[in-house]
Amino acid sequence: MKKILPVLFLFVLFSQAAHGQTTESNGKPIAEIFTDFHVNINDTSKHTGFDLNRAYFGYHFIPGGKISGKVIINIGSPDDLASGAVPRRYAYIREASLIWSDEKLTVSAGITGTKIFEFQQRFWGKRYVANTYQSINGYGFIADLGVVVDYKFSDILKADLSVMNGEGYSNLQLDNNVRTSAGLTITPAQTIALRIYGDIQKMEGLWQPLFVAFAGFKNDLITIGGEISYKSNIDLVQGHHVWGISSTGGINLTEKMELFARYDYISSVVTGDDIEKWNHLKDGSFVIAGLQYVLSPNAKIALNYQGRYPYSPLDTGIDMIFLNALFKF
Repeated sequence: MKKILPVLFLFVLFSQAAHGQTTESNGKPIAEIFTDFHVNINDTSKHTGFDLNRAYFGYHFIPGGKISGKVIINIGSPDDLASGAVPRRYAYIREASLIWSDEKLTVSAGITGTKIFEFQQRFWGKRYVANTYQSINGYGFIADLGVVVDYKFSDILKADLSVMNGEGYSNLQLDNNVRTSAGLTITPAQTIALRIYGDIQKMEGLWQPLFVAFAGFKNDLITIGGEISYKSNIDLVQGHHVWGISSTGGINLTEKMELFARYDYISSVVTGDDIEKWNHLKDGSFVIAGLQYVLSPNAKIALNYQGRYPYSPLDTGIDMIFLNALFKF
């Protein structure tokens, strides 16, 4: 918290300075809270109870003109701490960025959002129910320290390029590595979206490329999305490649109620003279099926089933019932 206060102080000074240079000053607070109650069907003595998964608080300052600023503080979960650490809630900077934008070009610098799964996450619209495929499997971070450039060629074609630290927003130590990415988003119609993304990073002399391709369809009745991901040299081990798919779907039963589902599958490869896939203990499927109800533009709840089905016969699956809730503004 001592490290956060100086950042907030500087942000306030910046806001006041910008306010003094323009006659029009606008901004909006940011808050996003995920919470749930879950029950482990296999064993109610484990993984059963209430949880607070996310609590973001911040402010987006828009002084007028082409420059704005954003700061968001994340109240972290004890589950994110290193093994053996004393369980506690803690706070760290989720985003602290300056943004320059005009009609076609936007440049964000500082601790800012990455592009690895931002589009897919917004398309599905149920991040409060479960994390994205890439995040669950450790492919990347939702935010990082660096620079992101977005350019809108037309209403159909948009491109993005970023150079990031590669360590994520909660681990910002400097080293000699950067993570460079590029992406294209194509929307040939209001109901169709295509996304191609790739990034690459070199650590300890080993290249780690990642490729993601996504396609989605959405209208007033149904939502269908699917993506395929491939990442090389996981854990800085040559040949430790993984690939997988994530598919989502939904049917709007009423204006406020939606029946939804998701299916993920992850698989590693067999390396060298090995018989089993190198990551067979973590390979497998992940399934979600449930019902979402929109309480208001700022609040949603979802009753859903989540099941994990491991590839390895040495591991047992997990079946859980969740009641998830989202509040944001």
